[in-house]
Amino acid sequence: MVYVPATGKSKPVEEEVITEENVYDRPDETMSFFPGQVLKDTYVFTFLLVACAVLSYAAPAPLTEPADTATVTYVPRPEWFFFFYEQMLMFFPGYALVSFGAVVVPTIFIVLLFAVPWLDRSPQHYSAISRPFATVIGILVVVIVILNMLMAVSRIMNFPTA
Repeated sequence: MVYVPATGKSKPVEEEVITEENVYDRPDETMSFFPGQVLKDTYVFTFLLVACAVLSYAAPAPLTEPADTATVTYVPRPEWFFFFYEQMLMFFPGYALVSFGAVVVPTIFIVLLFAVPWLDRSPQHYSAISRPFATVIGILVVVIVILNMLMAVSRIMNFPTA
């Protein structure tokens, strides 16, 4: 209210003429965040929640026999998301190398993963051929992860069961 006399009234809204050059400058339709986007997000969340509930009812997790504390033949197996750590311990056996395989190697991998945007500063980012560094690193990471998981799964599946 204070600034109205100093700046004057606002100009009337003018209709914009749409040409071939500016046809993509604006979205076709605008939508407010609330309630428009919130409602759409709620629909998607509800659908996914119902889908998870139906899947958990249709294919429940199997119940195994109770743990027997008297047996010594139990071989602990990691969950699927810890297979690569288990396999790293197989690559670096012994007391001195356990910390290297469990801490140092994953830390180096995570640091390199965070450094990729600074290592590959190429302005061309549309094809794999124009970015050989990123392509080779990506292929190596995928191959290493797949081989590591296959070795861990094959080793764990070959364990004797009680």
